[in-house]
Amino acid sequence: MGVPDLSDLSAADLSSIPEHIGYLKDLGLDYGWGPSSIIQFFIEHIHMWGGLPWWASIVGTGLLLRLALLYPTLGAVDTSTKMLNIKPVTEPLRQQMIMRGKDGNQIEMLKLRAEIQKLHQEQGIVAWKSFIPMLQIPFGFGCYRVVKGMAALPVPGLTMESVAWLKDLTVADPYFILPAASSLFMYLSIRKGGENGVNQLQGTSLGRLLMFGLPAFSFLFMAFFPSALQLYFVTTGLFGLGQAYLLGSDTFRKSMNIALPVRQPKNGQSPGHDDSQQSKSIRTLREHLEAERAKMIQEQHKSPDSVEISFIDRALNNLKEAKENIKRETTEKLDAVRGQAPVKNADGTIAEPPRLGEKDLKLAADYERRRKEEEDWKREERNHARREAHLKALELEREKARSAFKVKQR
Repeated sequence: MGVPDLSDLSAADLSSIPEHIGYLKDLGLDYGWGPSSIIQFFIEHIHMWGGLPWWASIVGTGLLLRLALLYPTLGAVDTSTKMLNIKPVTEPLRQQMIMRGKDGNQIEMLKLRAEIQKLHQEQGIVAWKSFIPMLQIPFGFGCYRVVKGMAALPVPGLTMESVAWLKDLTVADPYFILPAASSLFMYLSIRKGGENGVNQLQGTSLGRLLMFGLPAFSFLFMAFFPSALQLYFVTTGLFGLGQAYLLGSDTFRKSMNIALPVRQPKNGQSPGHDDSQQSKSIRTLREHLEAERAKMIQEQHKSPDSVEISFIDRALNNLKEAKENIKRETTEKLDAVRGQAPVKNADGTIAEPPRLGEKDLKLAADYERRRKEEEDWKREERNHARREAHLKALELEREKARSAFKVKQR
């Protein structure tokens, strides 16, 4: 039986076509080869062989995909955690490697790279494992294409099936409960540390922006999706939230032989070590300055000339401050990637910068090179003059010898 074209299907009664393996393809959903085709294969086979409704087949396919990737994802989490634990050691080496590459010092760059690889081998880190969870991206997009196509036809089963308050799965949730639930699951998952249990941006302005911004964007993005597709995102989001809570548990990590994240101590202290005298002095000075600043602000508020700030102005000021913090943190992250981040001490404090900047060091190196060339030239000139003087002295000695020889012959 050939595949009918879509113009015939638009006029035909789709409900009269019997369901079978290849039913979606007969309706016109043919995605060739790739993730979309694989998702379509599983949805159709779960529906036909399991006797489940279409919405349950879509949800089951999403859960089956997440379960299939669960064990490799745990391995990726173990690798990512180990890399994060040794980051205070490898990050300075990586920055030095980038700087040596920029300077053209390939030998030193390769030595530093070998040192980083040795550290990874000692910790049992296999870098490519951390990219395995990214397989969810093409398959998630494939599910989006297939379910969106099923709702656009529409597949008769989706229009006739109902789930709770949803009477037609080809249209969006009229009460926006599903997109709100999906956004809530995303927010809780990010707050818990993400699906890998470790969120490096947690506690930063950029992290707070993502924690609130991504769920809000997700709600706007999903609000008018077909409810069948919304069910898929809600189910996989709930699975991701459960995964985040499990990976946030040290007991679960130990039972699955996953590395535990090293909890960074406060105030930049090194784990298991007391503050150095320098760190204590810096912290005392900072606390003193903050106290002075708070005192000045309090005095300004007591001044009769002070102006009461409205709620809107305070909100705008907070937004401006958040914007500056996000800009600063993003710049710091980019500088770290480019190898231009400031060097830090072992206790996490920023090391004192060198007396000379990069430009000054380059000028000094150029001066030393020119000075060495001048000294070499002067030395060569002196040696040349000495050789000439020596040759002239030898010539005089020869002349004297020849003259004496002639006198004797006479």
